Amino acid sequence: MDAPTIASERRPMASDDNDMLESMRSAAEEAAELLRSIGSPYRLMILCLLMESEKTVTEICEAIGARQSLTSQHLTRLRLDGLVKAERRGHFAYYSLRDTLAKDIVSTLYEHYCAKGMVSPTKG
Repeated sequence: MDAPTIASERRPMASDDNDMLESMRSAAEEAAELLRSIGSPYRLMILCLLMESEKTVTEICEAIGARQSLTSQHLTRLRLDGLVKAERRGHFAYYSLRDTLAKDIVSTLYEHYCAKGMVSPTKG
């Protein structure tokens, strides 16, 4: 029976392995940052609402039951993190999702969590 390999007997990591690990580390940090961005229940609700259509701050506040100041803070975070965009039209800013990888992730969350909480207009 072979003796277990101890750390000093293991083959040294090749340059390719180091490159792969560094690439993985970088990707993991980027993914963790995205998850922190959507990690608030309020921000997730906002993103789910925006999956359906663009909305104003007032529409978002009414839908999620939050004060305008809190909603605006969350929208600012989402905008700075590149997840939503705002388009001014007259007196209103309309928020929508940016077409990013995050939209794909939010779409999956929407299907599994958000859509379950929505009432269909035909099922009222």
